[in-house]
Amino acid sequence: MTSPLASQIAVVTGAGSGIGRAAALALAGENARVVVADVRADAAATVRDEIKAKGGEALAVATDVSDAAAVEKLVATALDAFGQIHVLFNSAGISLRRSVVDMTDAEWHRVLGVNLHGTFYCCRAVGRHMAQRGYGRIINMASDRATFGMVNGAHYAASKGAVISLTKSLALELGPSGVTVNAINPGTTDTPMARGTLSDAEWQSRARQDPLGRFSTPENIARLVVFLAGPGGEFMTGQVVTVRMRFG
Repeated sequence: MTSPLASQIAVVTGAGSGIGRAAALALAGENARVVVADVRADAAATVRDEIKAKGGEALAVATDVSDAAAVEKLVATALDAFGQIHVLFNSAGISLRRSVVDMTDAEWHRVLGVNLHGTFYCCRAVGRHMAQRGYGRIINMASDRATFGMVNGAHYAASKGAVISLTKSLALELGPSGVTVNAINPGTTDTPMARGTLSDAEWQSRARQDPLGRFSTPENIARLVVFLAGPGGEFMTGQVVTVRMRFG
């Protein structure tokens, strides 16, 4: 049976590790052709090679999404290679632990530059193309920290709250052109970034608060990306889909 995503072109940012990597592999597993974008050229190339080793088609592009010109180059490269873009998953993100009173301007702007501005730059560049073609699926990465806040991570929480607002506004703007825009709101997910921002004690404490006693995996989130990119997401736009175990 042919996958609905077969031969579609998907651009995934932050695809060198964690949720982005899992999503790139999952989309390729549905026979989509994947543009693997990551700030680390070696990480992007590794994921590209993983996809190709499994019989898929992929292109690796080193991209710093906080640089608007780099994002425009990424999109131009994808269009030169494949002619169109059907799916965009904005997974690139960073988190730095710092209290508000000790935070430097550079730290604040760095986190918002990747998490918020990078998402905006990608949505703008790809959304323009999708609107012209009359079809597209944009999936943004939010976080439950946007709702619950984050000690020593106000810049991260603020950036993700803004991504949610951006998602809803873009859904209104691009909907008439046949483009859906949704966000995924994961709780703590077992990724290198999450492991790097929590102590072992914090990690275990949070795990105990979840009814299943564990965190989600990148593959859990990747399956939702595939759903939103496929027929299941056809009549969903402006939505924030939460993937977490805790009730509060």
